Amino acid sequence: MEIVTYAFFYTKKEEMMEKNKMAVVPLKKLFLKMGLPMIISMVLQALYNVIDSVFITNMGSDVVIANQALTLAFPIQLLIIAIGVGTGVGINALLSKSLGEQNKDKVNKIAGTGIFLSICIYVVFLVFGLFGSEKFIRLFAGSNQKVIEMGTT
Repeated sequence: MEIVTYAFFYTKKEEMMEKNKMAVVPLKKLFLKMGLPMIISMVLQALYNVIDSVFITNMGSDVVIANQALTLAFPIQLLIIAIGVGTGVGINALLSKSLGEQNKDKVNKIAGTGIFLSICIYVVFLVFGLFGSEKFIRLFAGSNQKVIEMGTT
């Protein structure tokens, strides 16, 4: 069995693999296994509006109105994604730090807080979607009822 030095302690390589794969897995394999799915996810999120726009151009006579409604709804989508991803990245950073420190109590508190925050964010955007989205769309659509209806939907 091979003994490997990490930080200021000695451990068996097999034990280290079980505890922290991020420390011993080769970078290329780690990138393909963990980084590539995240990159694909972000590209798909970026293409979401483009795909919506292409779909809307096939609607027939309401193309201009539908595109205006999509343009008004898109900032809300971006806000939801930004808050969700930003919160997730922050929780992930705290979790990683606490896991590295092997502070299980802090890890459990952070994980619980992360779940609580995600539920709170969900509820806030659910309430906004149910009661505030029409008012938001109406701010920019003026009196165009068709845009308000499509943007809210």
